[in-house]
Amino acid sequence: MIMKYIDLNSKKGFVNLFADYILGYFDHKTVIEVSDCGPFLVVMGETELTKVVDLGPVKEQFLKEYTNYNLENLNIIDIITYGVENEYKGQWFKYYDTERPIYSESEVNKIENKKEKTKFLYPPMTITSQFPHGYGLDKGRFDYYFGEYVTNHILTITNADSIEIKFRPDLGVEDLMLKINLENSLLGKKHVLNLLLDVFYTKENRDELRKLIESYNYIDDLRLPLSEKPWHIKNKIEDIVVV
Repeated sequence: MIMKYIDLNSKKGFVNLFADYILGYFDHKTVIEVSDCGPFLVVMGETELTKVVDLGPVKEQFLKEYTNYNLENLNIIDIITYGVENEYKGQWFKYYDTERPIYSESEVNKIENKKEKTKFLYPPMTITSQFPHGYGLDKGRFDYYFGEYVTNHILTITNADSIEIKFRPDLGVEDLMLKINLENSLLGKKHVLNLLLDVFYTKENRDELRKLIESYNYIDDLRLPLSEKPWHIKNKIEDIVVV
């Protein structure tokens, strides 16, 4: 999965922000998707929770906090399904050797060159929120952030310009998969994979990063895309031994 920059002041930015905002009222095993259909919003999703969340007060609070959209009201169709257990099966995430590894250099340049606010328009089409926005930590978001944390370490010692990682929590470290170009590196793929398994993908380290990530406000992914994140640390540099 390759991430594209989303302008917070665009229609796409709005639906993704609202999806993350609604997610704040649910747990980590929830997926929320918001589709802007013009005169109304469709809020879809699945959660293991059984107690229904009233989106009326959620909508009102959102309108109070985000007045920049100049919206007086939101017409919502709520079709969230409750009491659903749906295990996350993992997916590929791609990272780059940039100041925010989830973005390529061209996407980072778009963010840095953004000097004027985009006018909030309503083109004649339906726009739906997209991963990671609206996705709980246990629905891929934790592994998405964790991969960025790993990338900050690994690209430093491999001279690679990008890396792709796939991890299935349900299968554990035995299913960790890696795509990386090492033609400019002295390290082999097997060595790098063993580093990931032995240093980063231990239960203790993942639990430690989980605590840091749980303190993060998802909204800042859109508001402050290039800001420092709690997982932007290099706490394993001394544990990486290159032989």
